[in-house]
Amino acid sequence: MALQRPLRRVFASGVALWLATAGAGAAGSGATQAPAPPATAAADPFDEIFRRGAPVEATLKTVSASFVETSTSTLLKAPQVARGTLVGRRPNQVRLDYTGSDPRTVIVNGNTLAIDWPSRATRDSRDITSTMRRAERFFVLSSPAELRKHFEIATVDAPDRKGAWRVAFTPRRRQMREGVNRVLLWIDKASLQLQALKMEYPGGDARLMEFSDVRLNPPVDAQAFTVAPRR
Repeated sequence: MALQRPLRRVFASGVALWLATAGAGAAGSGATQAPAPPATAAADPFDEIFRRGAPVEATLKTVSASFVETSTSTLLKAPQVARGTLVGRRPNQVRLDYTGSDPRTVIVNGNTLAIDWPSRATRDSRDITSTMRRAERFFVLSSPAELRKHFEIATVDAPDRKGAWRVAFTPRRRQMREGVNRVLLWIDKASLQLQALKMEYPGGDARLMEFSDVRLNPPVDAQAFTVAPRR
């Protein structure tokens, strides 16, 4: 089975985990943020988000959340909606458990991506070293200035979510746009908590992940990321 769709899901959650939640100043994080300086007309909201997130980012080790995932496609008559939970642990572990009528599990453990999908009699894994390297380069190690070399970044007041910013990342290089047209983040202005993330793909497909019950630095069992042997 091709793992392109699970890979997209994990990339989306990876962006959420290592970029947005790095600035998620949610209750219970235990981090103290320095007061923001007065805003100016010339200030870029994305730079403010990045700066304010630094104290929390420095202490973030694990994260957990519930999510609702809505997939739209030109091949689907109606959007597909799935629900589940995710846990992550730095630097490179993510687990998504989909619940409901079609449960499945997607795990990233280091440079290995694995999917266990009982209804499709599928248990498979693959090496994603190159994908993780790109994700780290663009969404973990970069500064705002470095990110702008690779993406056009636009931050606006979210028209559909009160009290939130909407940050859009549009790849500058054609090669990157062949994988994803645009990444959208909705971030709460007060807490910097990630509310939602959307990946828009070539051809009109899109995946929206909306997050709730976000917890920073919860206890996470190391066995949660164990990848079963490939069949």
